[in-house]
Amino acid sequence: MVDLDCQLLEATMKTPLNAVARWWRNWMTTRANMASLDCCGAEEAGRIAHDVGVTASELRALAGKWPDSAKLLNRRLAALALDPAEIGRTERRVLSDLQRVCTMCANGRECEHDLARNPSDPVWREYCPNVMTLDALGAERAKQANVS
Repeated sequence: MVDLDCQLLEATMKTPLNAVARWWRNWMTTRANMASLDCCGAEEAGRIAHDVGVTASELRALAGKWPDSAKLLNRRLAALALDPAEIGRTERRVLSDLQRVCTMCANGRECEHDLARNPSDPVWREYCPNVMTLDALGAERAKQANVS
């Protein structure tokens, strides 16, 4: 699955027009998200942030990110043989937190490079803010496999 994601990314990036079109879609989506949040007003934005489980400033930061900001998380989960759909069914808040932390992470380029180069290289553990949660999910999966 990771190889397929890399191949699709490479195929998309080979055509500059596709890359520009993707950038434009992301930019328009981000602007629309920010405009929607601005229309809510501070009080309503605070309520939305509370409902989602983040601060108002985190909500604004998340709204300003590219729509596919957490895609690296799915690639990392695949490299660790963890299923995001299963995590979402059993640990919905955990998945939301993983996505939020991944989206806000400043090491996206390094992570993307490491995933493309060698997804099983443990170097990511040195900078990933989700490492402890991912370890816990992996341990839980191993424990369930031993019970079965």
